[in-house]
Amino acid sequence: MIMACAAGPGSAAMANDNHPDPVNAYDLSLTILADQEAFPQSYQVNGHASGALYDLLHDFSKLQQIDMTFQNLPLKRALEDSHNNPAGFIGIPGDTKTGAFILSDGISTTSLHAITLKQRDLVIKRPADLDGLQVSMARGLQLHGQLARHRDEGRFDVTWFNSIRQSIALLLAGRVDVALIYCGYAQKASLKQVTHLTDDEIAALSIHRTPLMNTINRLALPASPVNARLIRRFNSYLARQRSNGSLEKLYAQYLTDENTIEMVLSDTLAPSDTRISTP
Repeated sequence: MIMACAAGPGSAAMANDNHPDPVNAYDLSLTILADQEAFPQSYQVNGHASGALYDLLHDFSKLQQIDMTFQNLPLKRALEDSHNNPAGFIGIPGDTKTGAFILSDGISTTSLHAITLKQRDLVIKRPADLDGLQVSMARGLQLHGQLARHRDEGRFDVTWFNSIRQSIALLLAGRVDVALIYCGYAQKASLKQVTHLTDDEIAALSIHRTPLMNTINRLALPASPVNARLIRRFNSYLARQRSNGSLEKLYAQYLTDENTIEMVLSDTLAPSDTRISTP
């Protein structure tokens, strides 16, 4: 998941019914910068931002009376730009090395699944099963845990891709052995919709259901007292969305029930104290 918001000149002061005082002493607008390959978190449809995180932030912005616009930006650029903006949200996997940032509570989980060709009859249940194989991964994908160690040790070779469609095309052409994709794509309905494959091409794919990596998705803000208050307000909003079932319903709009359960964090895992992430 990659999403950022950069503060700029705006016309609406931040306030809501629970917090009548504005978070900032000045007017604020936000520019949301969404990566297109993080379905269902944030992605692009015909050049327009879409996804569950977009929906959450759009609703939150209305409650807080913040203006938002949306465009695409790589994670590295978003992290660099956010230091120049006092209210720059960035949606990141929890293990991303970002420097000093305040992290929100967990919004959802993202797991990474393997796709192979059925005719290869490969079994991929753990990172060690990738040993000696050519593996395609999204450019800029942040790895951690065993999967990162195996990659760093050179136990498998990596081919970077810019889109899911490109990754599956490489797999079907036999140029890679395994395609690693987010769980949002790890169902044939969404995979067919995104890649525009034929029924025969979809039937040739084997989706391995055991995740090779899991991470918790959060929002991040550069550390400051103002941003700490903004994160607390977002956390309160997120807790309400989770407790009343709105968060799970939101993800259900994008995913099957099976994958929705995987994506949405439970009440016991979600809350966390406002904290600073350091390298």
